[in-house]
Amino acid sequence: MDVENGVFKIKGADGSVVAGTELTFRVDDFVFPIAAEIRERTVTLTPQLDLQHAAYHPVALPFEDTAPWKTPYDREQAAWNRMKDTISVGATIGTLVGGIGGAAVGCALGGIAVGSGATLATGIIGGLFSFLPGAVVGCLAGAAAMGALGAIGGLILVTAPVAIAAAIQYFTTINQPFTPAPAK
Repeated sequence: MDVENGVFKIKGADGSVVAGTELTFRVDDFVFPIAAEIRERTVTLTPQLDLQHAAYHPVALPFEDTAPWKTPYDREQAAWNRMKDTISVGATIGTLVGGIGGAAVGCALGGIAVGSGATLATGIIGGLFSFLPGAVVGCLAGAAAMGALGAIGGLILVTAPVAIAAAIQYFTTINQPFTPAPAK
């Protein structure tokens, strides 16, 4: 193990780098170092989260230096579309992952509960699907109930952070000084 140029490296017996990571972390527009203390085969990483070690590095859109913005309006439209698309993708992924995960858990729990003799899916659900074994009916009932809760969980745990990050990126872009693209 070694630290070279702000990068923590794990080296093989022959000295080749097997793995490594940069010893910094970002909070909004500030980058902070991570101190690494190496003792034999153990490393202790300590984040240095204080103003003395903070370095200001504003977040920019990818390819911003080559963007063809001629007016602040062009820049705002591009930033808005990027934010809108990022939030849409986050919502889709959050809903899919949460819904499928919740439905799988609900199916397993419902199938176990009804298959073991519990009366979870009796009444209307049991009457509608009386031709199916109890475990299958429990699976369907559990998947329906937990799938919706999983989708809500996915929106909270995935979409919300993505939306916050996209909004930060949007406002950072539109509030920085405008530099028009060079004429071609």
